[in-house]
Amino acid sequence: MTNQFRPHLALIGISLFACAALTLALHSMPFFGGTAFAAEKADHSPPKSWTISSLNAIKLEALGKIDWMTVESGGEYNSETRIFEGENIVAIWDSGPAKLIFDEPSQYDEFVLVLKGELILSDNEGNSANYKQGDMFILPKGFTGTWEMPKDFRELIVIDTEAYNGAEE
Repeated sequence: MTNQFRPHLALIGISLFACAALTLALHSMPFFGGTAFAAEKADHSPPKSWTISSLNAIKLEALGKIDWMTVESGGEYNSETRIFEGENIVAIWDSGPAKLIFDEPSQYDEFVLVLKGELILSDNEGNSANYKQGDMFILPKGFTGTWEMPKDFRELIVIDTEAYNGAEE
């Protein structure tokens, strides 16, 4: 190889090195698909399981007296903590002894798992059902009647997020 081509080969080598360095730099930047914010990516590993005991151990946010529906008796305190929010809201709610009146139809379907205490649901036609720890049911949209908790009560609830947020407005 003649000496006249050596400078060009050096430039090509430097260009290839610079191109490789630039490629590596760009790939480490988040907006080019790199891994700078890998910790912010969704965790798609199998979820941890919950038990009634672990759900009962979760500390909830105090909400004070029940003031969002008619209270026939009790209702001095209630608490709630959302443990998941996506297309559905999963929350834990608790209350002291109370008898609540659904004088307006419920605005969404609600899955309930009783974690602690007892619940007596009675519709306006005189039908009633008792639920205790471990029992599950769906409170259907449009329910009217009473929701009675003779002692401290805790539940896990699952509600469609859009329906729940629409009901809050």
